[in-house]
Amino acid sequence: MTRGRGMKGSNINEKILSLIAVLYSEMSLHDKTSATQNLDWPAMASAVENAGMAGFFSDLLLQTETGLEVPSAFAESLKNAARRIAVRNAFYKFECERILKKLHNASIENILLKGFSYMQDIYGNTAARRMSDIDLLIRPDDRTKVLEYLRAEGYSKYVTPSFRGSHNDFINLSDIKGEAHFINKIGALLVNIDLHWKFRANFPMNDYLAMDRFPWWENCSTVLIGGTPARRLSPEMQFIHLALHFALHHQYTGLRWFVELGLFLRRFASVLDWEYIDRTASSSDCRKLLGVCLRLVTDYLGESWCASAIWKKFLPAGTLLPGEYRFYQSCLMRVSWSRFSKYICMLLSPATISGRLRLISYFFFDSEGIVMWHGTNKKVPKWIQPFYSLYIVGCQLLQGKRH
Repeated sequence: MTRGRGMKGSNINEKILSLIAVLYSEMSLHDKTSATQNLDWPAMASAVENAGMAGFFSDLLLQTETGLEVPSAFAESLKNAARRIAVRNAFYKFECERILKKLHNASIENILLKGFSYMQDIYGNTAARRMSDIDLLIRPDDRTKVLEYLRAEGYSKYVTPSFRGSHNDFINLSDIKGEAHFINKIGALLVNIDLHWKFRANFPMNDYLAMDRFPWWENCSTVLIGGTPARRLSPEMQFIHLALHFALHHQYTGLRWFVELGLFLRRFASVLDWEYIDRTASSSDCRKLLGVCLRLVTDYLGESWCASAIWKKFLPAGTLLPGEYRFYQSCLMRVSWSRFSKYICMLLSPATISGRLRLISYFFFDSEGIVMWHGTNKKVPKWIQPFYSLYIVGCQLLQGKRH
């Protein structure tokens, strides 16, 4: 039994992943029931609800045919949380369908990323996990037209509270990041839209994988959102997107995103064109990130979810530094995001020493770094910039420790 599948230990994420692996395994009902004994159900309920996965766990644990006995207080708490997610997602689905119709009528091409695009395929329903935003990819030339439409619909741009530059500076940063976040309060609910016209990693990585060159637009299929057809990525491109998003934007942290990646692989791994994925994700950096994600899924959720031979193809022996994979495991076990882990993951992301040195050089010497933190009004002499960047990072790490 691998490290991630034991039921002992104090880490709640590890216990939840172990429980998922056991319940999806070929074990007998008696063995599955034994595996669920002596769990800290209140802690389990809190973690599941915080992760926005009450609907998924409600289906997994409380269906009559499973035959499992769970504490009534846990079951009731889970059901109530699942109902709240169902109502929220129904609202999001309605708004998503409305936006898709408007964009279609305006002849604006778009691709629905994550969220509802594969939710039905992965979970069996669209209320399994909480929707946090609607992700849309558009053509760069359509950006202005979509921005005008969203403003007309009552959406406004969201500005990160910690950003110290002007509002216009923050808007101009959209050109660097290739995305913008919009919010709109409709009644008592808040709708979030992430609009993308480029594929980028987090600063200071941004374009190091050249993801805009990937054939996203050329490899799509269609899914119905309500009664409206929506364009979505092909399963192969969806896997690449989910894995890179989990590695680069979430730094291998976040139970919801990891379980969703695992469930996607459980559903599609046997039919994915792995040779195509291998050709598309051809750079050593990209292959490494995909390989780490595949190995984590295999180790924590079981080889039946993703054959071990697949991750070994992307992550051959000697690819990682000593202790590097254990660090990624520790990120997965975290219940909250860590700024320190974020910076370490960024540094480790390239597969080669030269790639890491290029990333460090960009971080220290590229003027975009100052703009990202303080806006265009902040002028720092070139020779001071490395020290200023270290100062900013140090301040952020100290602020993280205080909260």
